[in-house]
Amino acid sequence: MFYPENPILYVFSMLNKITLFLLCVLATVSLTAQSSAELERKLDKSQSKSEKMNLCYQIAEKNLASNPTKAADFAHRSSLLASELGEKRREAESIYLSADALMRARKNKDAASRFNWAWNTSRNYGLRDIAFNSAEKLQEIARKDGNTKEELKWAKETINYLRENTGRSASGGDANARLSAQLSSLESENARLKEELARISGSTQAQANNFKQSEEQLKQEALKIQSEISKKDQEITTIAQQKLRSDSLVRTKVRLLANLTQEQMADSMLLAQQERQLQAQQTRIAEAELKEERQRYIQLLLGGLIGLAIILAGSFYARYRAKRRMADELTQKNVQIEGEQKKSDALLLNILPPAIAQELKSRNKVAARKYEQATVMFIDFTGFTHVSERLTPEALVDELDYCFSNFDRIISKYKIEKIKTVGDAYICASGLSDMNASPSDMIKAALEIQDFLLHLKAERQTQNLPYFDARCGIHTGAVVAGVVGAKKFAYDIWGDTVNTAARMEESCEPGRVNVSETAYGLAKYEFEWMNRGKIAAKNKGMLDMYYVTSAKSY
Repeated sequence: MFYPENPILYVFSMLNKITLFLLCVLATVSLTAQSSAELERKLDKSQSKSEKMNLCYQIAEKNLASNPTKAADFAHRSSLLASELGEKRREAESIYLSADALMRARKNKDAASRFNWAWNTSRNYGLRDIAFNSAEKLQEIARKDGNTKEELKWAKETINYLRENTGRSASGGDANARLSAQLSSLESENARLKEELARISGSTQAQANNFKQSEEQLKQEALKIQSEISKKDQEITTIAQQKLRSDSLVRTKVRLLANLTQEQMADSMLLAQQERQLQAQQTRIAEAELKEERQRYIQLLLGGLIGLAIILAGSFYARYRAKRRMADELTQKNVQIEGEQKKSDALLLNILPPAIAQELKSRNKVAARKYEQATVMFIDFTGFTHVSERLTPEALVDELDYCFSNFDRIISKYKIEKIKTVGDAYICASGLSDMNASPSDMIKAALEIQDFLLHLKAERQTQNLPYFDARCGIHTGAVVAGVVGAKKFAYDIWGDTVNTAARMEESCEPGRVNVSETAYGLAKYEFEWMNRGKIAAKNKGMLDMYYVTSAKSY
């Protein structure tokens, strides 16, 4: 038993070691990555759609290897949330991740459908890396299913897509070289698949003939192996008999040696036992003396530690109370300041987009910006003069406010900026704050606005009240945006794109959504269309126009 020379120093040394151990444990726990269960608990408590989207994506990544079915469900939820928030890359990445998880779960049919979805979505948003990976996965599924025709089809689709996109990348020569190399590789793979298909169809008869020859050779080999096994069995039996005779001789020698040394071993054991008894008696006497001395030291040490603990506890409690009072007062003041700040920010965000409002707060002015690919929508009520004659001014303003408020609600879902209203006209634009060049969200919002007006029309007709029909025009192109005025300042946009969107609205029929050729080319995979051909537009000449009939479903 161990007894320290100085018990006080020994106790303090042990306390230091325990403290260091606890600090190491805490550091290890803090550095450990969050488990899937922890992420799911965070998801249940989260109120933000953006945070829910990211948590669903992380949970899907965590379960991709261990539980692919669960990973597919969470990745699908992440894609739906990303679609609502307008997060294009995360939407395409989530669809691809859910398809990958279904493929790992060996649900190839469902995985192929999701990869096809990821292929169309990523092409719409210009995400070539995800589109290329989706096509490769579809080839791999066709290869596993033995569907050479389907594999050849996706190889051709990939080649055509790379041909369309090679040379138009904004990243320069390196990206072009990489795409050209991928194109050459896929064309080689395409040729290989055709040769493989021809070779398989031509070699079936030769394999049938070779099978009969192989069957005869296998029979002869089986007879040879059976003969070899019989020889080995005889050799093993001979070796086993020799080992038995050898073991018998060894046991006989051991018995003879044991009889000779038994008396000598007994004398040695008796002497060793006497020595152990003597040592044990001396040890017991020394232990009793040390035990008494240690008890005295421990009593003194415990008394001193208890007194010191009481003094430290009182001091810490007093400091804690003082800090708590100061923290409460500071928290109340911060809450008041944050409340006023939120009111100010909310008022500013009702007038300006978030990025413009932040610049105005930080620099007290806003620089004009040019956006190369913005999408602008004009909405105008038809027969407004006729409806206004049937309503009082107050009722007319209430009806406009009801319609425009619902327009605000719909475009907010798709991160579209409201620019202004001019009389009965409503103007909005996307691609200004998040630089999202795809007009898909604007078209979705336009279809939803027309559905809202259609239901409102049916309701007003049953009440024998006047109603509004509207025309929607959409165009994508470059605009300049900025804040004008020093008092009652307003955020506005200028450029030929704005004029073209107005012409799209003027050439539209009530209850429809009219889209320019540029916007159609960027969103053609997501919707059903009606080609109107070339139509004359004021000061623009003949322009290609398209009606949106409905959104595609997957």
